Amino acid sequence: MRDILSKVKVIVCLLGLVSVPAWGDGHGPAFGISTTTLGSGDASVETEVTYRSGVAMIGPQFSYGISENLQLSVSAPFDINQGEHPVDRFSSTMPGIPAAEVLLAWRFHHALTGVGSRNEATLYVGGLTTTQHLLRSDGPPLQRQPGIYGAIAAGHITRRYNIWAGAGYQYFGKWSSGIVDHESNTLLTSLVLGWRPPFLDREYPKPDWRFFWETTGEDVGQAWRAPTPPGTVVVTDHGTPPPPPPNSSGIVVLPDSGGRSVYSGPTFLCTYRSFAFQGGVLFPLWTQLNGTQPSERFRAVIGVSYFFLGRHK
Repeated sequence: MRDILSKVKVIVCLLGLVSVPAWGDGHGPAFGISTTTLGSGDASVETEVTYRSGVAMIGPQFSYGISENLQLSVSAPFDINQGEHPVDRFSSTMPGIPAAEVLLAWRFHHALTGVGSRNEATLYVGGLTTTQHLLRSDGPPLQRQPGIYGAIAAGHITRRYNIWAGAGYQYFGKWSSGIVDHESNTLLTSLVLGWRPPFLDREYPKPDWRFFWETTGEDVGQAWRAPTPPGTVVVTDHGTPPPPPPNSSGIVVLPDSGGRSVYSGPTFLCTYRSFAFQGGVLFPLWTQLNGTQPSERFRAVIGVSYFFLGRHK
C-alpha cells in the first residue's frame, strides 16, 4: 500500500511540473521584471511597438536558452518618429531609447513549493550603447554613450496566479576621459500580479491566456552635456535660451531632466502554438519631474513573438 501511495505522489508531482511550463517559457510581463527564461536550446524572435509621450518605437529582440536557467538576449529598439525620450528604460528587458543591448539572464534559484507551484529568482546583467544622438528640446542632441544594466527579480508562480517583484539600475558611462555628454541613469522597480482565469486555462495547442496588473516605479537622474564652446549659438524648438552655466567641474547639468514617477495598468499575454501575443498600457499614478518636460498620459506596448528550435510543449 505504501508503494502505491508513493507512486501516486510521484505522479502528482510530475503532473504539477508539466502543468506550469507556460509560466517559465521565456515570456513574462510587458513592463515589469520577471524570472522567466527560455528552456535549454529554445529560441525566440520578438518585435514590439512601444509608445510614450508622442514617441513610437520598434523593438526587435532575439533570445536563446543556453541552458534551462541561462538565457542570452539581443535587442536593438529604434524610433519610428522623432521626439524627446522622457525616460531611459521603457521595460525591464529592453531599452527605452535607440540602443543596442546584450542581456544575460541567470535564474539562480528554482525551488518547488507544492503541486504546480514554485519560487524563483533571476539575475540580469547586460551592456548597451545608444545608436543615435538623443534629441533634447533644451539644446543640441546628447552624443552617443555606452552603458551597463543590472536587475534582479524574485517571484512565486502557480498554475493560477503569480507575483513578481524586482529592481534594476541602468548606468551610462563615456567613451573618453574628458567631459562629455551623459544621459540620465535610471533606477527601475516593478511589482507584477498575474492571473490565469480557469475558463481560459487550456492545454496545448489551444490558446493560453494570462492577465497581469503591473506597477513600475522610476527614479531618473539628471542628464548633462559638455560645456558649449564660447560664441556657439544654441538653437532649440523654443527659441535660443541661454544654456545653463557649467558647474565647477565644467559639467552643464540639464535642469529639465530626471525625476520620479509611478505607473500602473493592465497587460495580457496569449500563447498559441509557437506564437505569443502581448500588449498593455500603464497610466501615471504619481509623477515628480524636474523642470519642464513632456508629460506622459500613458505608456503602451504591443508585440508578437515566435518560438523555434528546441521548444517543446
